[in-house]
Amino acid sequence: MERNIPNPQSPAPPPATDRPSSSMTGQGKLIFQITTAGGAIPLAGAEITLRSLGSSDGAGGDILAVLVSGPDGRSELLTLPAPSRRFSLEPARDGSPIPYALYNADVRMNGFYDQSYVRIPVFDGITSIQRASMIPLPENGFEGGVRPDGERFFEGESPDL
Repeated sequence: MERNIPNPQSPAPPPATDRPSSSMTGQGKLIFQITTAGGAIPLAGAEITLRSLGSSDGAGGDILAVLVSGPDGRSELLTLPAPSRRFSLEPARDGSPIPYALYNADVRMNGFYDQSYVRIPVFDGITSIQRASMIPLPENGFEGGVRPDGERFFEGESPDL
């Protein structure tokens, strides 16, 4: 199943370096693959919350979709707004738009540490797979199975293109 996410409208847009100056006229696709044991075992039932970028440290952002991984550990296919691929055909210059959209995601599952993925790049015309290898909580884990501070993974910095 595929889900189309409309162009996110954020009341406080991120800095110009994190979003293209023109509208996002392209579309990219994103699937989450949730596993444990270093990627060996798929996890069904993990909750994935996809957000607009918000701040570059992973805070804030509008919720765009809430997904649950299936028996194969995969989420449904998301179609997300992205800048046109034409922005990737020219060298980057100061002030030129980045050729991809950035999203944040939180992955949660009972019995595992929460994980946050920050600045997930999505390119026009490309299907990306965001892998999340969940780490089990110790048997003498935290109250309610939730660790006070989850792990945060920064997927992309602002590269020099």
